Amino acid sequence: TLTEKELHALLDRGGVIGGTSAGASIQASYLVRGAPEGNQIMMAKGHERGFGFVPNSAIDQHVLARKREADLATVIQTHPNLLGIGVDEGTAIIVQGERFEVVGKNQVVVYGARCAAASGKPYLMLSPGSIFNLKTRSLEQ
Repeated sequence: TLTEKELHALLDRGGVIGGTSAGASIQASYLVRGAPEGNQIMMAKGHERGFGFVPNSAIDQHVLARKREADLATVIQTHPNLLGIGVDEGTAIIVQGERFEVVGKNQVVVYGARCAAASGKPYLMLSPGSIFNLKTRSLEQ
């Protein structure tokens, strides 16, 4: 759409885009919970394309508040090229180039991270102040 085109142009000029809830999810390349039937459906054929501001990703929201920690697992199993990012309420990621920083009061869940296996879970929990490299899919020290 024209709006999407203008948002991409804004980013190309160095502008900033923000979004919460569905506004965060639409910024990924793969849209989760986009089904017209309801937000319990993670993958809805024909309703999967996000704006792609964060390439090769799927972004979910309200992850801890609604106990959705495991919801991105099926998406990443089906699309292993994607990085799953679950952002909780009161929390955000600030993406700059190939990395993001977690800000706010809660945590971010990341699926497809290279270091997730060390946690014993299929995802990695990031706290405020954590910096994650999107290219290497790993936590920066």
